[in-house]
This record gives sequence, structure tokens and C-alpha cells, in this order.
Amino acid sequence: MRQPIESSTLLDHLQALAGEHRGTESTPHNRSDGTYSLELFAHPTLDMITIASNGLRHIEKDVPFGEEVVCTLRRSQAGYTRAIMGAICELILQSRTGLEYDQILDNDCELFDTTHKEGLLASTHPYFDERFNYVAHDSSSPLTNHNVELQIVTLVPITRSEIEFAARDTDALYELWTNTRPDLLDVTRPSTL
Repeated sequence: MRQPIESSTLLDHLQALAGEHRGTESTPHNRSDGTYSLELFAHPTLDMITIASNGLRHIEKDVPFGEEVVCTLRRSQAGYTRAIMGAICELILQSRTGLEYDQILDNDCELFDTTHKEGLLASTHPYFDERFNYVAHDSSSPLTNHNVELQIVTLVPITRSEIEFAARDTDALYELWTNTRPDLLDVTRPSTL
């Protein structure tokens, strides 16, 4: 059964680029310190699903705007996407601190057996239009700190060598990805290094 996302602005924004809202994947149980849900979106023409947090933007106080987190992978890898999102949302909830673009989340071992991915890079979305990364109060006005309602941070699974490379220079990793065009939607893809 589908449940509505609490913010129609967020729902409209995500559906415009990530695809049709297919429902609520999960919500944490027995939480007195804040709640969120995981929302599933399926792209209508591309082999991708996006799972987005809904509610993390209310966790941090005294910040210019809130944030939500997403992960986009192949449809066949929805289980990996759910696991990544559940773990990171719990981390954010426990730390009461959001993520920053270019932040590396190093797991120190494989996230999932045989994937060779040992961490995540908090990034702008590598495939959706750049307007996906921010929800504006007024979409007809220029995007400034005063016009941002919330930021959307995308989690990209990365290998040990990509973690080490990004730790020195994330811009160089993005440039490498631009030049080599790896399938960042595939959690089992080979390393680009």
C-alpha cells in the first residue's frame, strides 16, 4: 500500500527526475529520537531505482537548510540500495549530523560480499540533472542559500582504491569518472583505478 510522502514539494521534485513513486520501503520502529522513511522511485525508461530518505531534513537544527539522502542503483540491485540507505540513515540519526558533498564514508571492509565496494562517496547525483541536488522554495528564482529548502545528497558506492584516490582529490575522481564513464549504477562494477 502506498503512503504519501510528508512533503508534496519533495515528492514532486523526486518524481520529476527519479521516476514514479512506488511507495514507502520502510520506516524505523520504536523511535523516540526522530523518524524517517525510505521512499522508492522507479525510472520509467532507464534500468534504475532510487531510494530516498524522507524526514532526515528535520534532524539537524540551526542549519541553513535540511538534507535528504538518496542512492540510485540498477533495479536488480534494489536490496543493496535498501541496505545502504538503511545503514546511512541510522548513522545520520545517531550522529544527528548530515553529510557533506565529497564526504567519504569508509567502511574499512566490503559493504557486500563480492562487490569490492568498501565505502560510499556523498555526491551530487551522477546521472540526474543538476537541479535534482537541491529543492528550492521558489523554483522560478535563482538558486541561492536563501532559496534552498533542502539539499539532496547521493551515495555512490566506491572501491578501496577510489576511496584512497578521493581522499587526496575528489575532483580528480570525478574527472576520471567523466573520462572513463563507469556504470556507477552497478554496485558490482570494477574499480576505475
